[in-house]
Amino acid sequence: MRYIILILFLISHIFADSTVVLASANLKFFFSDIVKEYNKLYPKDRIDVEFDSSGNMTRAVLAGKKYDLFLSANMKYPQKIYEAKKSAIAPKLYTTGSIILLIASHKGLKEKGIYILKDSNIKEITIANKKTAPYGMAALEALKNAKLYDKLKSKIFYSTDASNIIGDVLWYGHAGILPKSAVNSLPRGYNIRGENWIEIDENLYTPLNQGYVISQDGLNNKVTSRFVKFLLADGQKILKKNGYK
Repeated sequence: MRYIILILFLISHIFADSTVVLASANLKFFFSDIVKEYNKLYPKDRIDVEFDSSGNMTRAVLAGKKYDLFLSANMKYPQKIYEAKKSAIAPKLYTTGSIILLIASHKGLKEKGIYILKDSNIKEITIANKKTAPYGMAALEALKNAKLYDKLKSKIFYSTDASNIIGDVLWYGHAGILPKSAVNSLPRGYNIRGENWIEIDENLYTPLNQGYVISQDGLNNKVTSRFVKFLLADGQKILKKNGYK
């Protein structure tokens, strides 16, 4: 009987309606909430999600990696996939993100804003990988436009994961620039706006317009179509709750 149950379980998963989603790392803090709400409407659908930097996933797709839906942190990478004929549709916008400056505890953050990074007590500034992560690129752009980069470049370090940035800031008292979506993941006592974090002036960096593309397989996949429709409708409420526009 036990083997029969196991076989039935495997068969149900093999033939389950599913879609493969490649999602930019800035979405990992809350994407499970989107999937959870979606599954309330379509409980039998399976959403298989893989998170990585947009650049890394683009390279993988161009090298032949299979996917149904690619959710990028900018429009540039989906455009590359489209131009390489690895997507069935041109890139489309689904949300716009923003970046924050996170400091474990520092007086004057609200008043000084990003310029508090000049403080000699701040030894390290951690951001996402500038080569593969649009949020890392935005952080560097903001520092350059604020005329801070030349003074601070020796203190800048790169991370492959926003969660690691949070750890560096909270455990070692450093500073970090990361997606605003990370705010709801900050532990209590370290999530006070104006004391632990502030939004970085959006005039200092190019808007983080996030786009998506769908593969030919995804276009023929009813689960992918349902999920994209949900993301562009009810999913927007969850995106806004987590700092997107």
